[in-house]
Amino acid sequence: MATSVKQYVAENIDKALESGWIKVYYQPVIRSLTEQLCGAESLARWIDPEMGFLPPDKFIGTLEKTRQIHKLDLFIIEQVCKDISERLKDKLPTVPVSVNVSRLDFEEADMLEAIEEFVDRYDVPRDYIHIEVTESMIVSDAELMERMIDSFREAGYEVWMDDFGSGYSSLNLLKDYNFDTIKLDMEFLRKFTDKSRAIMTSTITMVKDIGMSTLAEGVETIEQVDFLRKIGCGRLQGYYYGKPMPIDEFFEHIEKQNIKIEERKWRHFYDVASKAARVTDEPLEIIEDDGKEFRTLFMNEQYMAQVFETATTLADADKQIYHTASPLIKKYREFANILERSKNQETFYYTGNGNIYRFVGQVLAENEGKYIIKGAIHNISSDKSLRMQHSVDNKLKELNHLFHNILQINPTADTAIPLLGRSTFQQVDGTSTLSEVIASLKTEVISSADRQRFEEFSDLTTLKERVKNSEAGYIENVFRMKQNDGSYKWAATVIMIIPGTGGREFMVCIRTLPERIKDTIDESGGMFRFEDYGLKSDELELYSKLFMNFVANSSIKFFWKDKNRNFIGASQAFLDFFGITSVDDIKGKPSEKQNWSVDKERSIKEDTAILTKGETVDNAPSQYIINGVIHNTICNKAPVYSNGKIVGIMGYLVDIGEELSRMDSFYQIDTIDKVTGLMSIRAFLSSMVDYSIQYTQNAADYGVIILKNVNQERIEASYGKEFSDKVLKAIADKIVETTGSSCAICRVRKADFALITHASALKELEIIAASLKKRIEAVKAVDGNSVTLKMITAAALRSEDDMEAEGVYHTALTRLK
Repeated sequence: MATSVKQYVAENIDKALESGWIKVYYQPVIRSLTEQLCGAESLARWIDPEMGFLPPDKFIGTLEKTRQIHKLDLFIIEQVCKDISERLKDKLPTVPVSVNVSRLDFEEADMLEAIEEFVDRYDVPRDYIHIEVTESMIVSDAELMERMIDSFREAGYEVWMDDFGSGYSSLNLLKDYNFDTIKLDMEFLRKFTDKSRAIMTSTITMVKDIGMSTLAEGVETIEQVDFLRKIGCGRLQGYYYGKPMPIDEFFEHIEKQNIKIEERKWRHFYDVASKAARVTDEPLEIIEDDGKEFRTLFMNEQYMAQVFETATTLADADKQIYHTASPLIKKYREFANILERSKNQETFYYTGNGNIYRFVGQVLAENEGKYIIKGAIHNISSDKSLRMQHSVDNKLKELNHLFHNILQINPTADTAIPLLGRSTFQQVDGTSTLSEVIASLKTEVISSADRQRFEEFSDLTTLKERVKNSEAGYIENVFRMKQNDGSYKWAATVIMIIPGTGGREFMVCIRTLPERIKDTIDESGGMFRFEDYGLKSDELELYSKLFMNFVANSSIKFFWKDKNRNFIGASQAFLDFFGITSVDDIKGKPSEKQNWSVDKERSIKEDTAILTKGETVDNAPSQYIINGVIHNTICNKAPVYSNGKIVGIMGYLVDIGEELSRMDSFYQIDTIDKVTGLMSIRAFLSSMVDYSIQYTQNAADYGVIILKNVNQERIEASYGKEFSDKVLKAIADKIVETTGSSCAICRVRKADFALITHASALKELEIIAASLKKRIEAVKAVDGNSVTLKMITAAALRSEDDMEAEGVYHTALTRLK
């Protein structure tokens, strides 16, 4: 019977594919942190009118032996693309699908070319197709598979290693090849022993350590699910969530099981969270914050031990920590807001239930007002190595409700330990000595006008005496302290002796004063004192220095040239305007070598007249192309004399758009596209007039190139308007990067871009257009989210068929396909 089945399969595979006997079945893939459907694996099923249902082990091996497996794999991949395409067009929930390939596929066909053709034909984003390869494929032909893996990943597809752990499982595979996800075979856990669990735990941790995602297949029991979540396995697949099913039945099953479907725009967001969840000896929590509520996605045993007496579920943990009437909720929200603003790792101290906690957190991902926060907590009250509870009375712990920062200092031991509040100042991190903290605060935090008072207030040699002699039992003063955003705020600082320490240890409490109080402070003064900088009214060089300061810091773009018209210097505003890193980049070069000016000849004539005739250029209009945008400026230039001879040129530029905007927003000329930073359509049309005048007067031929991303609407539908704008900015940046200063560039509307540039032949424009298409479509991800860009282009040359100026853009537009 077995022989007849093999023969039947070998002889009827073509007929089976043509007749629809081969079906694509889908098995759910669930994200462990959210329990949402995040993908599916496509599997082939042969339902034959004669043989009945044929499982894969009845036909896969035969097709490989007869070198026909590529027929099946290509059929399955095309059908998957069809199914995804239909659901996307019908605006139905859709998830990425992994497809299996065989080593023989690559010998019998160009698989990348074939899959690219399917993706293009059915208009499927590449991030919806994942390529699965097996260990045995790689071992059988390492060189071929390395090329294949790299080429697929470069094209924008994820490549997964299937069945890791079921065969060779060589660690060299993980070392030598770049995979996006490792699929672990649950054969590891069939016996579910301590040994098997240890192996699975170590494997998942190792895979994450080298930057790959994890998926466990063959998951069948709730015990396996709970264990895999606990050790941070990212995705789960198996009969526990559903068997392989036809696509309609697949989504019906998901709906019946009340499993939510992960949207494309959240894929990267939760991928980041999944990679961060792991086994570690340190307390670890992964939190999702929507700005109103916190939800714990992952919490290890070490974290729970710091907070709870006994282990609990994540739902109960949220109830006890985040869904209570405790005043600490306000603290947690303040902490989260700081983390989400700074995007840096931050440390906070707070009290609860008589304990002191240190929380270290950092934002890992952000999307549409939601944040993934990674946190670690330590109950330092119970930390035997610190024993802070013996030096801090429980009543003093509650001071965190009154102050933003509380430090425990010991002048004799020269120590400063942050106890409560946020570590606002990097200088106070628990690792520096007290002397270092004071010195750093004085120079980097306290305003210069308050430094002398701060130095007297923080004098450690008289501190104990001053506190003891104070009637209130503490000393206090107010200082302007620099905040993270560069601003200064008045803050009250209180120092008191800690009871029971014999005057050896002190509590330093700091809190920012309300805005209304600052007006009542007598010693407000100026933020800086003239005397601090050694300035005197009778200093001879004062005004010269002030003028040079003006040149260095003004928005006006100053420049200097020698008698050969080569740059010898420029102000910072000039360098910033043209995007120049250092003045050395332009020294010794004339301006026309920079390809900035739209009318180079005019600039040469002006400079020559200045150097040879002593003429001046007064408020002359000029245009420069910078990052694809034409800037209208006013230029002034004059000769520089030495001993009666002209030795160079001094001049400056004023950007009209900048100055009008600065004078009055009502008169602002809308020349810049707010999304991309390119020219607006209004400015672009004005530029076309300028190019047309040069064409008429100087026979300077020019042309227009139009580009359009036809997938932009789908990107916006999948990810939202904010992300869609980021994609447009990425396209604009790639256009500027490719063309430099040779083109004026505009975003016409939505995802339509237009360029205008000098050219002598249509072929030149077509070469530029082809280069732009290739480089833009090479963008596979923006902000970590996968995108598939599909650009169409067209071009037109002014001198074609003696067309009029207004016909150039219209001709290019009609050619756009």
